[in-house]
Amino acid sequence: MKLKKVLALVLSAALVVSAFAGCGGNSSKTSTESITASESSAESTESTASGDSTPAASGDATAIFTPKTVDAAKTISLNAGMEPTGLNTLTSTYAIEFSLFKHMYENLVTLDDDDNTVPGAAESWDYDEDTLTYTFHLRKDGVWTNGDPVTAKDFEFAWSQALNPDVASDYAYFLYFIKNAEKYFNGEVTWDEVGVKVVDDYTLEVTMEQPTPYALFLFSFGTLAPINQRFYEAVGADLYSTEAQYFCTNGPFALTEWSHNDKIVMQKNDAWHGAADVEVEEIDWKIITDANAALSSFLAGDLDMVGLGTGELIKQATAAGATIQSYTDGTAFYIYFNNNDQYLSNVNLRRALFNAIDAQKEIDTVWQNDNEPMTSFTAPGVSAADGTPFAGKVGELYAPSRDQEKAKEYLATALSELGCTVDDLSAHLSIDCGDSPTSIAEASFYQEQWRQVLGIEVAVNSMITKQGSQNRKTGNYVMSITGWGPDYNDPNTFLDMWVTDGGNNQTGFSNERYDELIDLASKETDLEKRESYFIECEQIIADQLPIGPSFWRAPSYACSDKIKGGMHRSTFQDINAVYVKLS
Repeated sequence: MKLKKVLALVLSAALVVSAFAGCGGNSSKTSTESITASESSAESTESTASGDSTPAASGDATAIFTPKTVDAAKTISLNAGMEPTGLNTLTSTYAIEFSLFKHMYENLVTLDDDDNTVPGAAESWDYDEDTLTYTFHLRKDGVWTNGDPVTAKDFEFAWSQALNPDVASDYAYFLYFIKNAEKYFNGEVTWDEVGVKVVDDYTLEVTMEQPTPYALFLFSFGTLAPINQRFYEAVGADLYSTEAQYFCTNGPFALTEWSHNDKIVMQKNDAWHGAADVEVEEIDWKIITDANAALSSFLAGDLDMVGLGTGELIKQATAAGATIQSYTDGTAFYIYFNNNDQYLSNVNLRRALFNAIDAQKEIDTVWQNDNEPMTSFTAPGVSAADGTPFAGKVGELYAPSRDQEKAKEYLATALSELGCTVDDLSAHLSIDCGDSPTSIAEASFYQEQWRQVLGIEVAVNSMITKQGSQNRKTGNYVMSITGWGPDYNDPNTFLDMWVTDGGNNQTGFSNERYDELIDLASKETDLEKRESYFIECEQIIADQLPIGPSFWRAPSYACSDKIKGGMHRSTFQDINAVYVKLS
């Protein structure tokens, strides 16, 4: 499997296997390993820093990328699917936003077609397993769209902002693998005590808190993208990345237009070091939230790729002669329960609502495709230590067809414990969903299941994605439909979501044993014991149900003939159009 290769490369290139697994024995490798841009695997040599030359900055910090006239034959149109809640790498959380980042920014490392970590803004790196220190050597031809060179300070600044509590980054915890990062976020240490050191303009040292087998993967994640400090401070934090003129990026494409709720335009950045290998001159990301409208646009030739989220859409596209492709994106979809709600704070009510829903019937009725009922929270695309799906180690915690008779028993217990009636619940319960027809259909399915099985009337609140996201952040919801895709290939990417007050835990759920297990897993060097902690976490989720697990998504899509060989899509790269070949 591709995912097995990912973990294998991360473990070998980072040389953390022996330290993390605690296997012991003699190793023939040195304590410091390095990888360069021309290598596909690690070799036992130590690199040196890239030199002491100081790059020159441009005169105007706020200079922006100048749009150019492009050949229509080298332009592709894709559907973003939603208006981004924002395009600031520090605060974004949605998959499409991170897909856009992969086109605009270049991290220290990036992912290849097999989701392996390969050189990006860093042309090489060393890892010292004795000190848990990575030394990244940046390429000297990296350049920002305002003309400034890309330096190690750009990464240090970005990470210091991500760990700034005033910025309120949901993904601040993503940097806690760095020494003292969490303590800095909590105000317990100063920045100079955090394990991030700028050695010179082109050398960055990063020391980890403890052995982290997926560390290299984390360096490729959007929140760890660099930020040009001169530009950021010149335009101001409030305006940064809110309109086209407030973007300064260092990747293969530059954002040239953002017509909100309509489209986002990116043009090829000829100054990017890999520009010669990029065929596409412009990407027009159209914001079409209605799946039927998107398919109509595709069939009319206005889109070069369209998502086919339901069986009905697949049938229509097939009938029109489109070639259907599919992939596993690893996304789990579920119902957020507000655990602080006066009624949903009761676990038996959550159990009743969950068990009343027949997940397989939902797929057959609403989606009519290859989606799978969830049997654990962690999706099958995430690997266990031995390369097999971690979900297989967990086992079937949720049956595809829930126990609807048991749901009635849970409801009776909940009513007794809460001292309320079904009418009281009907007057209070609601579920937020998106404004697309399929989102409304999904919520309506749940509504009907609760009506039929439990006799509870639940109101459906349809709204734009940005509003639903804001409601969850502020706790202004009762139930809400959402999903989560893995950010790196380890069960932790799913399971650390539910720690108390976690950046992405907007349920209000708190469990002392769960927090302890995640902490133990972060420090455990025995891989089997570490997995046992994660399995117990899964069992707590299944028992306490802070969320109502529903299905794992298996998306289908179609591309126009203009895109030769299809679009690169995978579990860890939802859309990567950088190296699309044109016919």
